[in-house]
Amino acid sequence: MSNSGLKTFEHRLARIDKIHQAGGAFEATGALGRSYFDSVRKKERRPLPLRALALLFLGALLFKAAVFAQVGPQVYDARIAELAQGNTAEKVGAWVLKADPATQVLGGMLKSILG
Repeated sequence: MSNSGLKTFEHRLARIDKIHQAGGAFEATGALGRSYFDSVRKKERRPLPLRALALLFLGALLFKAAVFAQVGPQVYDARIAELAQGNTAEKVGAWVLKADPATQVLGGMLKSILG
């Protein structure tokens, strides 16, 4: 190995040692490192997932409309009335599944499309 190569290598090692002694490239003992600041920082709150809620609402509406179109308005209303006579969970389900105007319009459209 040449003497100049060894000098360059030793110079690099000395520079790295100097950086380490100054607290660089690692968390020195007693220093406040990244883990401290990560634990102190306020956690970012995710906003309400409006798109997901809208898609869930739209899916439920389409499901209601498809069932409404399949069985017809009289049978649908009779089944919802029967469901409303049950326990609390069934009453809530009957309220959610109630044939609102949007369900009736979409059900009519689906019935005409599906024939």
